[in-house]
Amino acid sequence: MADAVAVAAEARPERVICVLGMHRSGTSCLAGSLEQQGLFLGEVNTSAPWNKRGNRERFDVMDLQGDILEASGGSWYEPPPVVEWSAEHYERARAILAEHAGAPVWGFKDPRTLLTLEGWERLVPDLDAVGIFRHPLRVARSLQSRNEMPLEAGLALWQAYNLQLVEIHERRPFPIVSFDEEPATLETKLREAGEALGLGPPSSEEPFFTDELRNAPAKGDAVPPEVEALYDSLRRLAL
Repeated sequence: MADAVAVAAEARPERVICVLGMHRSGTSCLAGSLEQQGLFLGEVNTSAPWNKRGNRERFDVMDLQGDILEASGGSWYEPPPVVEWSAEHYERARAILAEHAGAPVWGFKDPRTLLTLEGWERLVPDLDAVGIFRHPLRVARSLQSRNEMPLEAGLALWQAYNLQLVEIHERRPFPIVSFDEEPATLETKLREAGEALGLGPPSSEEPFFTDELRNAPAKGDAVPPEVEALYDSLRRLAL
């Protein structure tokens, strides 16, 4: 499989950046902000019922990663213990990369990437990453509202995804932003993340982020100690 994966890997953008983060954690905001700084995303969703400025995702990437998780016996809300890419999955990913082969830098965003990253890294060994996280209660409440997911299940899912974020960062550090910052500070951190990736100044004076993109409170319920400890660890890693 390793030899097969390596074949024709040249048909891809000169540089690839992936946005990493849990669902409902500001990944769309980060992707949109980086797009303003020159990150080419291609054709992405710019309007969605649960995201006023769109989730900045490609349907082919979402479908591919959903299929990878399903074939591995899980889903985005039930992460499988082991994620395995098939030959067909690699071919589909290669086709997506080849579609943007002429771009000097192309990026993609899908929260499932925290679970499927190993396959992308095999195709793009020099893959760059940038991450974002959000308070576990805010994420759990947002999932409760959007997906009718019990709060306890949302907190457990937050932990599963963000353990992956920390583990990936330990292997090779990359800029991470906290979506819980005050608006002015968040805008500064988003731009710093783009600068850390070598992107240029924003193309618009109007920031991508507006506070209406963030509407779930973080109060009223206790957070398990291990979840709170993981959140504190992420805070220490953030820009």
